Amino acid sequence: MAAAGLACWFLVFSVLAVPVARADLFSFDLKDERELGEKFNALIRARMPLIEDTEVNDYVKGVVDRLIGVKAPMSFPITVSVINDNAVNAFAGPAGYVFVFTGLILNMEHESELAGVLAHELGHVSQRHIAKRVGEMKALSIGQLVGVLAGVVLGQTTGNRDLGAAVAMGSQAASAQAYLKYSRDDEREADQVGMNALIAAGYPPQGLIGAFETMRKLKWMQGGGTIPTYLSTHPGLEERISYLKDRINKLPANIRDRKNNDVAFKRAQMLVRARYTDPKNAVSYFRKLGDKATCLDKLGLAIALSRSLEDVAQARSAFEAALVCGGNDPLVLRESGRYFLKVRDFARAKSLLEAALRANPKDIDANYEYGRMLAQEGNYKAAAAYLEQVRLRVPENAEIRATYGQILGQAGDIFHAYLNLTYAAIYDNNPRQVKFQLEKAKAAAKSDDDRRELAKLEETLKKRSEFWKTKPF
Repeated sequence: MAAAGLACWFLVFSVLAVPVARADLFSFDLKDERELGEKFNALIRARMPLIEDTEVNDYVKGVVDRLIGVKAPMSFPITVSVINDNAVNAFAGPAGYVFVFTGLILNMEHESELAGVLAHELGHVSQRHIAKRVGEMKALSIGQLVGVLAGVVLGQTTGNRDLGAAVAMGSQAASAQAYLKYSRDDEREADQVGMNALIAAGYPPQGLIGAFETMRKLKWMQGGGTIPTYLSTHPGLEERISYLKDRINKLPANIRDRKNNDVAFKRAQMLVRARYTDPKNAVSYFRKLGDKATCLDKLGLAIALSRSLEDVAQARSAFEAALVCGGNDPLVLRESGRYFLKVRDFARAKSLLEAALRANPKDIDANYEYGRMLAQEGNYKAAAAYLEQVRLRVPENAEIRATYGQILGQAGDIFHAYLNLTYAAIYDNNPRQVKFQLEKAKAAAKSDDDRRELAKLEETLKKRSEFWKTKPF
């Protein structure tokens, strides 16, 4: 379930438009950081195309959970999101909001390398490097800091200076950007703290160095750095590689000699390539593997082919080959079921999705597709029950909310249908649809419980619409 792309109607947020409490010298406490983090997260989600794919998101979150499980308690819960962008990077915002680019997942060779970058970013979080720098600044409100910080992050990590400048506006913002960049001491501390977590979590300690070296190689291959990487956005990389190697050489042999386990990593990497990169490039990648293609690669080819209306027959053949090769794998079963539902072969889709759910009842995507399957059969009540479980697990997914709302409407629950369609419009950053659906929801509200749910919805709308140039009302 992918979120809508970065459409032309995504609205620019002016950092001067939000009058909130100031973060003056020595006054930036945990409460201020939480407020800044929440606004920063909302702004990034409005400006960048996020992947709402539970398989990929759960994988990345699992890597992060493994790392924070061995760290000292963090000041904030860690929230992980994946951005659909080819930047070979990741970044940690204030209050524990961590963002990973698909380019980082695709270009790493091992999970330990991805984990190394994430451990480094979590080091910035645990040491509160952003908070310390913000706390030393004067004369900027929390609202202005949101734009400044987002502008720095988006400009540096994506290499798109225009995107960063569009977010960070105003003379104060321009002068503050240089101040917010991490220092060499910040980077060294994040390296050391990150390496500690990487080792304690059981990963090969070479992961962080491997990530840095992969990024350096990519920069050379691109003729000077058209791909933004840690090499260009983080200072003193050569020195850092050197001292990290020295540290690893001093570790006990049983830690130095750890082996990589990339089974889950390769599954996530395949899904990112097959679903979210250019479909023709993905098809070409998987076909070039030839006889070396694994069952997972065959599934990747099928998924990539299924994204094009020109390759329907080839996609069917590819899914059949994937089922012959790995038909006991819940992922193969689910993705095949998704495809046969798309081409309206309902009997085949239902059989495959039921097999996927028997193998893994907690698979959110399988539950979502099976709920859609039941709706196709006209069993709206049962379909709504499946979608409710999915909605509880993934509450901010616009596609899920819209599908759930449509099914509720077909089941006759008009108020909750419009309620969920309004949430879908909010999470899709669509003010016009928000206004239309919210008016319908208000008209359908009959009970005190309905009105309480409307109040919660309007609170969510208030927080999200703060970052829309034009309010929906």
